[in-house]
Amino acid sequence: MPTRFVLIAAAAAALLVGAAGLALYFYERPVVLRVAVTREGDDRDVLVAATHDFAQERSGVRLKLFPVDSLAESARAFEEERVDLAVVRADVALPAAGQTVLIMRRNAAVLMAPANSALRQVADLRGKRVAVVETVRAGRHGGQSLLDAALEQYDVSPAAVRRVFVAPGELGETLARHEADAALLIDTPGAQGMDAAVAAVAAAGGGPPVFIPIPDAEAIAQRLPNFESVEVLRGAFGGAIPKPAESFDTLGVSTRLIARHSLDNDVVSELTELFLSARPSLALREPLANRIEPPSTDKGATPPAHPGALAYLDDEEQTFFDKYSDFIYVGAMLASTLGAAGAALAARFRRQRGGEIDEILAALLAIMRAARQAQKPEALDALERDADAILERALAHDWNHAAAAARAAAANLALAQARQAIADRRAVLGPGPGRGGFAPPRLVGE
Repeated sequence: MPTRFVLIAAAAAALLVGAAGLALYFYERPVVLRVAVTREGDDRDVLVAATHDFAQERSGVRLKLFPVDSLAESARAFEEERVDLAVVRADVALPAAGQTVLIMRRNAAVLMAPANSALRQVADLRGKRVAVVETVRAGRHGGQSLLDAALEQYDVSPAAVRRVFVAPGELGETLARHEADAALLIDTPGAQGMDAAVAAVAAAGGGPPVFIPIPDAEAIAQRLPNFESVEVLRGAFGGAIPKPAESFDTLGVSTRLIARHSLDNDVVSELTELFLSARPSLALREPLANRIEPPSTDKGATPPAHPGALAYLDDEEQTFFDKYSDFIYVGAMLASTLGAAGAALAARFRRQRGGEIDEILAALLAIMRAARQAQKPEALDALERDADAILERALAHDWNHAAAAARAAAANLALAQARQAIADRRAVLGPGPGRGGFAPPRLVGE
């Protein structure tokens, strides 16, 4: 019984150690997140660099890119739960279930006309044609809702302005052929695409473009939270003659990395920390990575920040012990209780075995006394059978292993003395009928 108890305890301990090791393996195993991002553009380049860096650093969160054709397709993949994260733009099919992990960059809506144009403000666009630059990542609908919001702010019916959709490489030629009167491009100031578009408009007009501000951008953003007010600084597009010559306000939209509320807060918190920590090194290879910024902690923000990102920004991340301290405490109490119960059972078992040995000792002493007083060989035979029965009882319960060495030795000695007493008395009385002798004494365990 004690051997079995030790084996069971060892097996339970091995099982607990194995379970702890398995739990640690799953806890430490990296979480792989699928990210929807457009096949072409700066966002993809930044994420490719981040994916490489996170893998090299053996971080707990890894990225797996899921390329799509446009921002609208990225939003669709997110809504259909084909991905865990998605890079989307606030004005292009923004998923209602999305919560912001990071703002990848802020884009400005730049309305401009050739140098010889008489256009100076949004209201002047009534009855004109606007070339909407159709980038691959934004798709055909990119810029439509923003332009409508700007026109309505200045009492210009969206239907009164014709849209001409052009690819980035066609913008200069479209303006040079007078197929459009102005151009609209939504991108990040300083991005290669934006600089190229400004240069194309300058070449078409033979001089610096006329930049058309949206001075009431902040008021529009208050009414339509998907938009925001952006200031384009003087000289943002370079040139010996600064382009623009003066800073101006315009509407803007943010490109965001979004996740569902159901995505684990700890995972999102770690992802937020990884990106913000890696931003300087990423920017050395992809300059626009320097535009990455944390989301607003304002509870009224649209879309709202993910709770995991907020936990990191508010320095409220929970460590392993913070999260599981209750379980560890309860587990320790349970282990202590089980240990105490096991010790009590073992002590009771030892007492039971001790009581059995006492009974055996008493029986052997009684046999020894009875043997010395026996008057017939038949009585000695009966006493010898009783000694055999006691031996069988002792071996059946394996008490010589369970008991303390001193008590086991006493029992062995008592059994030997009982058999010796029987042998001595048999020598005096002589063998019984049909007996030629008697068996030699035996010790327990022989």
